[in-house]
Amino acid sequence: MADKKETAKPGPKAEAQAAGDAEQNKAEGNKKINKMTLAEIDVKLNEVKVAQGFLRSRYAKQLLQRKKALAK
Repeated sequence: MADKKETAKPGPKAEAQAAGDAEQNKAEGNKKINKMTLAEIDVKLNEVKVAQGFLRSRYAKQLLQRKKALAK
């Protein structure tokens, strides 16, 4: 018979840390447009352009409006 190989399960502290890391990553990805800097808006516009191929989405239009407002 084949022996079962046990894998080590992470403890409660490791699970809590992983949950905290996931929340932090989620918070970083969901930044409000009006809280973004000009550089962050440029990065997001490039991401949208690569993902969608164009800048016609509502999100892209709002990013462009915010960029125009910050450029003044």
